[in-house]
Amino acid sequence: MVASHSGRELRPLDEGGLKEIVEGIAERLRGEEEARREALELARRARVLSKTAILLIHSGDLELAEERLLEAGRLLEASASIAKARWLRIDELGAAQEEHAEGRILLSLMRGEGFPTPEELGVKPSRYLLGLADVIGELRREAVEALRVGDLSRAEEMLELMERIYLTLASAEEASVLLKGLRRKLDVGRSVIEGTRGQVAEERGRRRLIDALRDLEGRVGEPP
Repeated sequence: MVASHSGRELRPLDEGGLKEIVEGIAERLRGEEEARREALELARRARVLSKTAILLIHSGDLELAEERLLEAGRLLEASASIAKARWLRIDELGAAQEEHAEGRILLSLMRGEGFPTPEELGVKPSRYLLGLADVIGELRREAVEALRVGDLSRAEEMLELMERIYLTLASAEEASVLLKGLRRKLDVGRSVIEGTRGQVAEERGRRRLIDALRDLEGRVGEPP
C-alpha cells in the first residue's frame, strides 16, 4: 500500500485495468464515428436523389422521379436506423428528410393524389411541415411554366394549391412558433404567392382584353 497525504493508504494503481477502460472507450468512439460517417453519407445521397427527383417532376418524368424518391426513402431509413442505434444526432438527416418530404408531396400533387402523411413518407412530422412549406416554391415553378405555354387554368390550379398550403400552415400558430425555420419559410411563401397571384391576374386581364378586341372587331365587320 502507498500512504496518501491524509494518512490513508491507497491501493496500488491498476495500470492494466485503466488501460483497458480507456482503450474500450476509444474503441466505442471510433465505432460511433464510423457509424456517423456512414449515416451522414446515406443522408447526403438521399438528399441528392430527392433534389434530382424534384427536377424530374418539373420536366414531366414522374415515373423516374418516383424511382429516385423510393431509393432516397430507403437510404433515409437506413441512415435513421444507424443514428437511432448509436444515439447519434445527424443534422444532415433532418435536412434530407425535408427534401424528401418536399419531393414526395410534390409528386403526389402532380398526380392529383392529394397530400401524403408523414407516416407514409417515413419522415418526422416537423420535417414534413418544413418540406411542405417548400412545396409552395415548387408549385410556383409549375404555375409560371403553365403561364408561359398559355395554360391559364393550370396556373390557377397551382396558385390555389399554393394558397391552400400557406393558409393551412399559417393557421397552425403553435407550429410556426415552436418549429424553427417555419416562420421564415412562410414569409418566403407569402411573397411567392403574391407574385404568382399578380402574374395570373395579369394574364387574366390580358385575355379579357384580347376577347374584348375580338368582339369589337366582329361587331365592326358586321353589315349595318
